[in-house]
Amino acid sequence: MITPYTIAIPQADVDDLKERLARVRWTNELPGVGTDYGVPLEPIKRLVKYWLEDYDWQIWEAKLNSYPQFTTTIDGQNIYFL
Repeated sequence: MITPYTIAIPQADVDDLKERLARVRWTNELPGVGTDYGVPLEPIKRLVKYWLEDYDWQIWEAKLNSYPQFTTTIDGQNIYFL
């Protein structure tokens, strides 16, 4: 069965995410490893700063909700699709 879906993230969830991101305790990068062990720290710090200061979830939620969206179950897995 295919079911229509609308994104509706409560503001409390967005606020909670921002509070948790603001409390991140950054670790030190291992010297000289580059991307051998994952993404370097600086791009992640920039991403967190963007989410905290510039990203507007409500704008993107409205943009996504301007398209028909649906959910269904395939082999026991819930699937979301546009």
